[in-house]
Amino acid sequence: MGTDARLPDFDTLSRLYQEDPGAFETFRRQLLRQAVDEAPRRHRPALEELLVCIEATRQRAATPSEAASTAFRMMRQSVNQLNAAWQQGLQSAAQLQTDALMLKLRTR
Repeated sequence: MGTDARLPDFDTLSRLYQEDPGAFETFRRQLLRQAVDEAPRRHRPALEELLVCIEATRQRAATPSEAASTAFRMMRQSVNQLNAAWQQGLQSAAQLQTDALMLKLRTR
């Protein structure tokens, strides 16, 4: 989120949800849209896809708690996939460095 925007505290958000669920939903969607829009351009397509999946899952959920739990699970899975890709990248870089060092040592 932008540096100017401040997220209201939990009690304020809870009260908004209870008093005006439509306004809460609009606010929630606005925050998610803003997060995607402010993400680095190369990450936006994956975030858009994740957001679509989360929204579809929310609509199928029987309760708000089920929707939140499912969304959290989906986001955690996405983070795990990113971490696995990062680890693979680190291993590839380490292998390249090892290969370069071995080649250098052989040519001496």
